[in-house]
Amino acid sequence: MLPEEISSIVLVGDETALPAIGRFFDERPVRVPAHVLAFAADASAHQHLGEAAGDSVRWELMPRPDGELIAAAFERLAATHDLGENPFVWAAGEAASLLPLRRLIAGKVPRDHRSIIGYWHAEKEESAGAVAPALPEPPVAWFAVRTALQLGLLRALADRPMTAGRLSRELGLPGQRLDPLLGALASQGLVTREADDWAAAPAARDLLDDEHSQEEFVGPEAEQVLSLSRLDDALRTGSSAWELASGSSFADSLAEPAMAEHLEHESESLVYLQHSIVHALGDLRADEITVVGPGAPVLLEVAARGGYPGSLSIGTTGTGAVPGSGSGSGSGSGTEPADVAISALLLHHLDDDGAREHLRALAGLGRRALLLDAPAPDALSPAAALHGLVGFATTGVPARTWERMAELAEETGWHAHEARGLGWGLVAVELTPREPAGEREPHRE
Repeated sequence: MLPEEISSIVLVGDETALPAIGRFFDERPVRVPAHVLAFAADASAHQHLGEAAGDSVRWELMPRPDGELIAAAFERLAATHDLGENPFVWAAGEAASLLPLRRLIAGKVPRDHRSIIGYWHAEKEESAGAVAPALPEPPVAWFAVRTALQLGLLRALADRPMTAGRLSRELGLPGQRLDPLLGALASQGLVTREADDWAAAPAARDLLDDEHSQEEFVGPEAEQVLSLSRLDDALRTGSSAWELASGSSFADSLAEPAMAEHLEHESESLVYLQHSIVHALGDLRADEITVVGPGAPVLLEVAARGGYPGSLSIGTTGTGAVPGSGSGSGSGSGTEPADVAISALLLHHLDDDGAREHLRALAGLGRRALLLDAPAPDALSPAAALHGLVGFATTGVPARTWERMAELAEETGWHAHEARGLGWGLVAVELTPREPAGEREPHRE
């Protein structure tokens, strides 16, 4: 999904990005000059992409992921082609190899005019005769990085090198207390020291340029991880670790602006499933749809860009910054229910009681409902099990199967139809009002 005003588009990628680049030329969503930088380990990967007049395609040999090669090729492209005032840069490939390009364009291309995606990670070669993986070490380095970000330490050193004493004064800290922290950061390759001056290393600059990576250390995502410190008590008591750590349920935190913004940002992955989502909306055959949940704003944009002819609007089932996170029924305006109410990426953030409350509230928003949810972490991710544990710590509920989602729906007056997979673990489950037992037609053979 591209901004409306762009002067050109640059598509950068290795072999794994070629299908996406080819699809761009097949569909041609914007009529601006397109410039391709394609990197392949072998010339046999070269292919015709369907470029038109004004476009350019450059193939580069890259036997192994090479970030400096990618960044240098982009600089040559920018020097030889007029990209205009508002170029859009899209890049995909091996995650680490895209970091130099990310650094290069960070100050030149606005955030909403660039999309750099790590499609895969290069694994380090295992030593011969490798033994079983060692047990994880205590997360000392994680806390060091978290502290440095919270203090603004890395940002200060990225601006200019300085002594530990001056850095303390810049950050408003008492005394000479930063040496232990700086030493730990140096051991992780984030800061360097020359004589008495400390400076931010390239790895720290990469971190400062990548908001998503920072969220792993600070912000709502990190707070979810920190709740694991109470996981043992949660398992003993039946509560959620989040509730024991914070004093309130995770559902209550959804109304907080920072958490609402975080969940809405997570929901932006829906754009990668826009085609299957638009098809699912079309199958509803509904003129009016009300959408609630963190994914509501993205879903409306996906529907509009996909040409969905019906009317979609964001609703609320109660109070709170996250639409649909509260209790009650109706949209709050006394209007008639829409044809369909959609819950977009909310259910898996709620415990069973909160899920039942939410499902009952949907009846006040729509005569039918659709659950769009990713009940379990993406099974293809190597960290799926760890993400599942974090989810359990925050809600106190293991990842639900779609059958469990259907059970909750049945308990709250809905009949759940068979789930439809939309990709990347996202499922769509249509709900219709369940007929009272006395009104059901008798079964006929």
